[in-house]
Amino acid sequence: MKRGGKGLIIFLACLYLLAGAAIFRDYGVSTDEPNERRTMYINANYVLTLLGKEPMDVPELDSYEDKYYGIFLQLPTAVFEIGYKGWNYTYTLRHLYTFGICVLGYVAFYFLCRRIFASDLTAFLGTAMVALYPRFFAEQFYNIKDMFFVAAYMLAMWGTCKVIESGFDWKWVVVFSFLSALATNVRIVGIIFIPLLMGYLWMACLAKRIFKAESAGQSLKEIVSCELTVKRTFMLSVSVLFLYFIFLVIMYPVAWAHPVRTMTEIFTKFSNYDDWTGAIVFMGRILSKEEVPWYYIPVWMLISIPVWYILLFLLTTCVSLRRGLLKIKERELWPGVLFQHKYFLWALLLVLIPWGTIVVKHATLYNGWRHCYFFVPPLVLVVLYGLNHVVKTVGNRCKAAVFVFIALGFAIQLNWIRVNHPHEMVYFNEFGRIWADEFDRDYWHMAEGEAYDYILENDHSDKITVNSTGTRYPLNLLAEDQRERLEVTEDAPMYFIETYRGKLGNEIPLAGYEELHSILVDGFKIATVYRREKL
Repeated sequence: MKRGGKGLIIFLACLYLLAGAAIFRDYGVSTDEPNERRTMYINANYVLTLLGKEPMDVPELDSYEDKYYGIFLQLPTAVFEIGYKGWNYTYTLRHLYTFGICVLGYVAFYFLCRRIFASDLTAFLGTAMVALYPRFFAEQFYNIKDMFFVAAYMLAMWGTCKVIESGFDWKWVVVFSFLSALATNVRIVGIIFIPLLMGYLWMACLAKRIFKAESAGQSLKEIVSCELTVKRTFMLSVSVLFLYFIFLVIMYPVAWAHPVRTMTEIFTKFSNYDDWTGAIVFMGRILSKEEVPWYYIPVWMLISIPVWYILLFLLTTCVSLRRGLLKIKERELWPGVLFQHKYFLWALLLVLIPWGTIVVKHATLYNGWRHCYFFVPPLVLVVLYGLNHVVKTVGNRCKAAVFVFIALGFAIQLNWIRVNHPHEMVYFNEFGRIWADEFDRDYWHMAEGEAYDYILENDHSDKITVNSTGTRYPLNLLAEDQRERLEVTEDAPMYFIETYRGKLGNEIPLAGYEELHSILVDGFKIATVYRREKL
């Protein structure tokens, strides 16, 4: 790309950073954030105590119920607790930090795509598709678990590419092992990078014995990016496993005393996690986790991923099938896919293996499909393969039509974000929003704080009684004088806030109350303020 094009990419990236810095205060505190902060605090206390510091008044890590949760990426947020300046200060800085980690993931994804496709424009397109996915745009500030995992997944993807392209240089072996451990620390699914790299490593080692010496006019040495002896492959495998385990133990303070036993317990617990007992709203039904069908994730993706992403994915599927059939006809499928198009197959496996595991094990899924947000980067990578092929093979008119289609898709998406800010987390595409009230919506009660603000702005009474189906945690973020005006009570409060978690439909009558104000996105409600009817 010419210097002007690179300058434009840098300008747009800086614009995105400035936008993030301008809006990170617009989001409230999610249901999970206080729990995550507490887990971080208890782990930090354990580490500081080992360093000789005075223990804080928090539970002991060994007896803490969430001791196995990975918080390595969250530990730096402990500095925001120094010289306590209020909940607003603490959580807004945590939101800015979360955004920063997500940006690191986007940067890694950009360089991954640029290395694979040798194109700044293609890399920027793929990164923009991830960073501007509406649900990500909101959750990158406060979803300190799922979005951290998306970021860690992209970092591990980049690390995988670097270690392969370097010919398994030892420096990149260490980096890959660290990033894979980091992803695993956030979510156990991150372990997938280890067997996938091992599989490729041994396939590359045994390539000469498996495939013919020549393929499509190229020598096998040209197809396989590196030539490995059995001895070096074995040493690399052992080293990756050893380094991965060491880094993983370092990231889990609870494992420092008994590394092997504790890591075994962690993997056992999260490979079949069943502690959650909440309700799931899906396709007009309220389900328990045991009732979630196999098609839960595909349906959620179809209704909450932009339609133009889906159409591009279908285009990629058609292109891939056509090229695959040609490879089969020429008897070159396996060498071509495994080595020349290894990252395409790898991206598919990064989605299909976790999804298949979820279906087979009937793994616990919470509200929405946030536990599988990490599918987005590898699927975007698959889309880029199809687009890259189309752009290289079609005429200028078709190429222009593709560019216009993508530009329109981004324009519509950005306008939706502008109109619905700061509620991007409940994005449904043009088809999904028709049935949005039959699915989980604002399951983290993010709009609850906005409902309290509405009550305070429109009722000037010195004392206001309220109640809510939410967490009531946003009350802690109010200014002291405003907080003192609100009194939570279950005994006929003046105002009641409905947040629709675990609820079906757009209309929920409340006996003795009238609907005063609703927060809507595309016509479906995410929070409603009710006022007690006058007698």
